[in-house]
Amino acid sequence: MKRTDYTEVDALIVGAGPAGSMAAYSLAKGGARVVVLEEHEQVGAPCHCAGLVSPRTLVLAGISDSDRVLHSFHRARIWGPKGSVTWLESNEVQALAIDRTEFDRYLAERAMEAGARIWLGMRAESFERVNGDVHVMAINGKGRERLKAPILIGADGVRSHVARWFDATGDGETLPMMKADVSFDRVVTDDIEIFVGNRIAPGWFGWIIPIGNGVARLGLGGYGRDLRRRFSDFLDLARRRFGSFTLLDQRGWFIPVRPASQISFDHGFLIGDAARQAKPSSGGGIYMGMRAGMLAAETALEAFGSGNLEYETLCRYEETWLEQEGDELRYNHWLRSIYNRMSDDEIDQLVSLCNRPWARLLIRRLGDIDFASKLFKPIHLALEMFAPRLLEKLSEKLRGSNRSSMQQELSALEIDPDSLFGEGGSWAR
Repeated sequence: MKRTDYTEVDALIVGAGPAGSMAAYSLAKGGARVVVLEEHEQVGAPCHCAGLVSPRTLVLAGISDSDRVLHSFHRARIWGPKGSVTWLESNEVQALAIDRTEFDRYLAERAMEAGARIWLGMRAESFERVNGDVHVMAINGKGRERLKAPILIGADGVRSHVARWFDATGDGETLPMMKADVSFDRVVTDDIEIFVGNRIAPGWFGWIIPIGNGVARLGLGGYGRDLRRRFSDFLDLARRRFGSFTLLDQRGWFIPVRPASQISFDHGFLIGDAARQAKPSSGGGIYMGMRAGMLAAETALEAFGSGNLEYETLCRYEETWLEQEGDELRYNHWLRSIYNRMSDDEIDQLVSLCNRPWARLLIRRLGDIDFASKLFKPIHLALEMFAPRLLEKLSEKLRGSNRSSMQQELSALEIDPDSLFGEGGSWAR
């Protein structure tokens, strides 16, 4: 291919994960010419994910058959750091364990059936704006390809190359994670197991997700540089509590836990983990990323009609995203900020509190892994009624030396601190 030859498309997407494939599908369905660059030789591999989603995620993906579901869950057990235990239960299925690799491949195949092209083993190396287009140099083991498009969409993960080019580097906090697939010698649990506490996972939690026939996914995240040691300790804890197992696979990755400040740009967008679109309370981002992919595609298709692909038009994606998801992300971040300031004694007390009948009833009726904020006001009111000492203790902690830093964090997220702390020092009015 000569240097002056380019593959011309309407939209170029970097990354064929759920967000990128959803954007490609939506754009292609709208009549756009789309190419997706995926640096790996196979879509969905390697897998850096716990593979736990809500039923509405499969609905959004257009998946109706249960064959793609490895296991479904009505409840989860939380283990406190000092012996307390509670169950989070629901009358309906709240979470599904899926084969994440097959899920990603299904979305990619659907995008291709709609008309999108996915180039595997192709890494985007450089970007340049030229006469209203974005020129991209992509490379693989055989050579280089040149592409140009008026729209560039970064869906290339938490360490996004596209985000760096858009000068969105350093935007949003990330946490390191480790996970392992294991095969227990015997089936010991059929529910999600969650382990909390600063000793096990400071700033995060550990988890066990059974996927059938004694196989389970074990994972852990948190602050600090000793994640490998803590993960090894967590595997030992799992052996002591649930029995011996064989280690099948192990890997590490990073997750975003704070939204990026800008996700629309002249001639482009960031979506999914590249835009830090994950829940700060759990790290789950598949559902949010897919919704973002659809919204970015809708905005691009409208912009093609108007002929204006500058930020003043494409910012509609960013504005609509914040309208739809901003509150959920902000409150998730705030709840996580409080959790990070709790001692193990306080965490254990909170876990124990969640085992009381009123708390279990609220969780049963309102619990939702995609929208944790549904529980915020009811839980706060219940704490005022049934556990005022714990509420005041945590409020004092926040009003004290940490209030200033909390105010800065909340202001950055466009939350009024007084609306949360209240005149009396409670978490919310």
